[in-house]
Amino acid sequence: MMQKILLLATLTTLLAGAPVAWPKDLVLPRDEAFGTCDHFSDNLWGLHSRLEENYGLSFEIIYRQDIFWNTRGGNSTKSPPDHPRMAGLYLELDTAAAGLWQNGTFFAGLEYMSGTHPSESRVGDWQYMSWISTDHTRAQISEFWYRHSFLEDAFWVKLGKMEANTDFNAIDYSLDFINSSAALNPTIPIPSYPDQDWGLVAGIEPSEHFAVNAGIYQGTLNGSRSIGNTLDDLRGPMLIIEPSFKYEINGLPGKINAGAWWNGRKFDAYHEYRTNRTTYGRSYGFYGFIQQLLWKENPDDAECTQGVGVYGQYGWVPKDRSEIDSFIGGGLTWQGAVRGRDEDVAGLGAFCVYFSDSAGFDDRAETAVELFYKAWLTGWLVLQPDVQFISNPGGVGNRNALAVGGRVEFVF
Repeated sequence: MMQKILLLATLTTLLAGAPVAWPKDLVLPRDEAFGTCDHFSDNLWGLHSRLEENYGLSFEIIYRQDIFWNTRGGNSTKSPPDHPRMAGLYLELDTAAAGLWQNGTFFAGLEYMSGTHPSESRVGDWQYMSWISTDHTRAQISEFWYRHSFLEDAFWVKLGKMEANTDFNAIDYSLDFINSSAALNPTIPIPSYPDQDWGLVAGIEPSEHFAVNAGIYQGTLNGSRSIGNTLDDLRGPMLIIEPSFKYEINGLPGKINAGAWWNGRKFDAYHEYRTNRTTYGRSYGFYGFIQQLLWKENPDDAECTQGVGVYGQYGWVPKDRSEIDSFIGGGLTWQGAVRGRDEDVAGLGAFCVYFSDSAGFDDRAETAVELFYKAWLTGWLVLQPDVQFISNPGGVGNRNALAVGGRVEFVF
């Protein structure tokens, strides 16, 4: 609050024409760099750069707000639009820059999420059409971990409460989609938003073309599990391993990942015929994905990010201990599709879950098709119109749904 008051007073003085000795790093709304800097507050009183240069500490405050209208099918089309939202504060400390020790990184994240859930209240789809949606309001320490690297990052270890989707099934070309199945394969029960949880992960990269990540996590996920009750309700564990292979085709990079997981917690049992079994004491599965850059606007510029990328992913899990037995999805993104809008991203994706024959669904599969355009209005403000068509939402006989809306993202 005090910083807001000081900023308001400073801007008032500027407009009044009084001479002011500004810090050299201060970016004001009338400056040319105000629309291209990474943060709205960048670099207010030099705060971002001074913290990072002097103490090795960087931070971001991000706010996301989705709004969707269900225009046909699903559960309901007569209610007001849904608006899930989340805010997060993320801090990262480089131990070397902080004057402590080399090759270490501390990370902490605090998240608050609320708002109505379009998948539960309006559309009824099994795959969440908005990945920031949650079933209830939450405020939690989402991440709290330490990472240490060895041999110039050829080997690293990470311990703490973490977002596992950054180390497993991490697909670059999926990150701009709003549908939850785009980035997170729904057959993999890893600790991911909003249920980040505790674990230990290690990675090794013996060459630039090959790497392997392996992790062990809490089996029963609880994003609100605190630091004080880290070992409470310790079930499982969840074990996962994922090798990856990098390659190039005519100078365009690609990557293939294949993974397997095992979880020792209890899973509900699903059977086509009567049985006395109600749970299984474990489950397991396999998954994989491929991503490939198809075209680059300036092949000779190593820093150029404009181009067309595509990806596809698959997942499998036993049908007698999961509501779905397989998943297939993929998408295409084009950065710089519109002339003069080099940072904007357009995307088209399709994501399909196949319901278990034994789980009692009316339909065999649910498919979501998403089309979006992500416009960077400034370096810290994004507007993303989005349309999603969902066939057989929820697999319970609902009419096909069509939802329109989008996302606003603000980086303070």
